[in-house]
Amino acid sequence: MKKSLLLLGLTLAGITLVGNAESKVYVFDTLGLVGGVSDNGQYAAVTDDEQYIAYIWRASNPNELFDITKVGEPDAPSSQRPQFTTAMDVSDDGIVVGSIGYADLYQYPAYYKDGEWTHLPIAPDASYTNEAVCITPDGKVIAGYQHVMPKSATSDGTSRGQYFPCQWFLQEDGSYELKMYNDIKLPDHQGFFPMTQTPDGKVIGGYVYAGFGSMLNALIVEGELVMFDELSTFKDCLEYKGKYYTGMDENGRQTWTEDINDPNIVWYEKTLINGFYDGVRGEESMLNGFFTNCDDNGNFYGARSYVTKVTQDFDGDVTDCAVIYNYLTDTWYNEEATNFFSAGIGEELLFTGTGEVIEGNDVNDVKEAYGIASEYTINGVNKISMDGKTLAGVASDINPATGEYQYYPFIIQVEGSTVATPEIAGSPKKGLVIATQGRIEVLNADNVAVYDLNGRLVGTDKVTEVSAGVYMVKVDDVSYKIVVK
Repeated sequence: MKKSLLLLGLTLAGITLVGNAESKVYVFDTLGLVGGVSDNGQYAAVTDDEQYIAYIWRASNPNELFDITKVGEPDAPSSQRPQFTTAMDVSDDGIVVGSIGYADLYQYPAYYKDGEWTHLPIAPDASYTNEAVCITPDGKVIAGYQHVMPKSATSDGTSRGQYFPCQWFLQEDGSYELKMYNDIKLPDHQGFFPMTQTPDGKVIGGYVYAGFGSMLNALIVEGELVMFDELSTFKDCLEYKGKYYTGMDENGRQTWTEDINDPNIVWYEKTLINGFYDGVRGEESMLNGFFTNCDDNGNFYGARSYVTKVTQDFDGDVTDCAVIYNYLTDTWYNEEATNFFSAGIGEELLFTGTGEVIEGNDVNDVKEAYGIASEYTINGVNKISMDGKTLAGVASDINPATGEYQYYPFIIQVEGSTVATPEIAGSPKKGLVIATQGRIEVLNADNVAVYDLNGRLVGTDKVTEVSAGVYMVKVDDVSYKIVVK
């Protein structure tokens, strides 16, 4: 399901949105990128990935970034000598999640609490690169990734490792228990990379690599992989001037044949995405889809590529769009904009990857909207608190010595703002409808009625077991169309 974003925007009289309120802006001269902002706006996690330094920003002392880099004894074994620390997200009570890299090249997922870093558990077959990426506001669920062999790997090692999503769940004793999702079937490429998760930790959002090198939108919902693009395969061979590649001879020279029926021709399995063979015209023909952030109403923000005019030889036109996807209603809100939505709250407050802020139908430059006075280029806002009062973004300039871009974090504290919350499925001000595999669950409601598409009443309880299909769910006086996988 796909709808126009601006046509669905709610224009609420009397609501003061963020861009119209006074704000305090802190642009730091310290190199770094903001990885996350706590939902209550009291903290931000920042990483300088050039000098391998991790910071935490605190609203109680907004003019400073506090160095929380893990430091070890220089004479300790290499497995105990930290070389870098990342800070990717932070909870409402200041728990920072990220990773610690050591001199032996291993990168461990970790969290920072009460002045100390603690390793998170990793899978027994995890390799060098593992990281915690996001944490729920209450600190109970952490999401990340680990590079491991899939559970379907063959014993002779012909199946290579991939990046798989995982979560850690807080236990009563204060430790975190690991849950790996390496039993999901991923495209034959690098793997799944999480970028965000819902505030309850039930859904992880990010992207998977597929085909020649395309990025595709993906979710992990209750441990199951959800993708939105159709993948298929076909056999292809190398052809050059009417000849077909058959391998190498005993002298290491390539061999070719003119007979297309030659049994020695080397055939390769290629991947089609929605009938399109990506990468045949170079990088400009690869797909670009991902989710970078989500709000507490079930909306995921990011980008998606659409392919049109697919030909018989698997070519086509690729269009990149900024999108919002609401997983509760299985609805795409698409503004047909280029680049992507970096963050948002509902549909009333949106930030783009090209440095704009969209409030209802108004589009403004972030620097002008918030009165940011800085010699740096303001690239845009990429993280926000759920009340819209704390914004974090990226500023940049060019290093005169190297000619390369270098990045600086900035924080905006908005005074006296109130963000309009759209009344769509998933809004906590109304009933919350959650569709999982074989079940419809409703929260924050007095009366529930679930109907199938033939109008038959299926259930009236707040938890209804159903088969896969489309249902109408009436929650108090509001009706929602829900898709159950």
